[in-house]
Amino acid sequence: MWRSLTMLALAATMVMATWGGTSAQPASVGSPKPAASKIVRLFAVRTEFDSGLLDGLLADFQAKTGFQIERSTGKDTYEELAKAGKVDVILSHYRHGGLGAFVTQGYGLWPEPVMANVTAFLAPPGDPAHIKGLTDGIEMFRRIAAAKAPFVVNGDPNSRYLLETLWNAAGSPDKRGWYMDLDIEGLAAAQRAVTEKAYAIWGVTAFIDAKQSNNLPLDLVIPNDSLMQRVIVCVVSNPAKVPHANVAGAKALQSYLLLPATQARIAAFRYAGITVPVFLPAGRNNEDAVLKAVTGKVPASGGARTR
Repeated sequence: MWRSLTMLALAATMVMATWGGTSAQPASVGSPKPAASKIVRLFAVRTEFDSGLLDGLLADFQAKTGFQIERSTGKDTYEELAKAGKVDVILSHYRHGGLGAFVTQGYGLWPEPVMANVTAFLAPPGDPAHIKGLTDGIEMFRRIAAAKAPFVVNGDPNSRYLLETLWNAAGSPDKRGWYMDLDIEGLAAAQRAVTEKAYAIWGVTAFIDAKQSNNLPLDLVIPNDSLMQRVIVCVVSNPAKVPHANVAGAKALQSYLLLPATQARIAAFRYAGITVPVFLPAGRNNEDAVLKAVTGKVPASGGARTR
């Protein structure tokens, strides 16, 4: 009798498991996959959105592919959004906080360089160090140091690193009496430069955006050397760690951004009143497999490579 009751209980348990009552398998196993999403969730740092560069590019991408871009921006890129599975593809500066861990921990596929933006010098009225007309960032800094013209440090980590590089390249001039490191950054540094009639450095997009709502009688002097450029990469979420990511749409956007025609549009982008480029195409710096995916060709093995 006891044995019969035990067998009946076991049979009931198996029936319940079969119909989903107490199954050890996930509820989604065996269910049909949802249709591929046409929404691509893009997160980009403010530089690209504030400049207006992405407006035309994304409109063209949507028209050509049928994908729709859902845009977001801010500072908490990788930890708060990407790792939580809230974005499909990211545009951020290379070595942006959290990017390394995002990729090495398997949340993102390999970053692909797309473009670079430019950090410029801000010159006070009169330009006492006479840097206008120059295109070499090191020479600009050298002239400011030689003239001992007031200079306010933009203290964000990237600008500080760049300034230390410029200082070393200029021969490590004595900083006393002109070089003001006040532990301020961004708009605060630019405003202090106005007060002190001093020079400073800042990203072109950030300065133009700030100047629209603040009294900043400073002139942009835009260098064209690579030292003053910050590379921006495209990172697609890895479906192994972000299972609901629209990887197909994200890769389509990445491929579009790397197309030679798109890279040419990036090079041609201009701000009103500024005749020199403030974004530089970086697609040429991608690995062979990526270049082949967007152009259909790749340099022959062992052949000469253009540097």
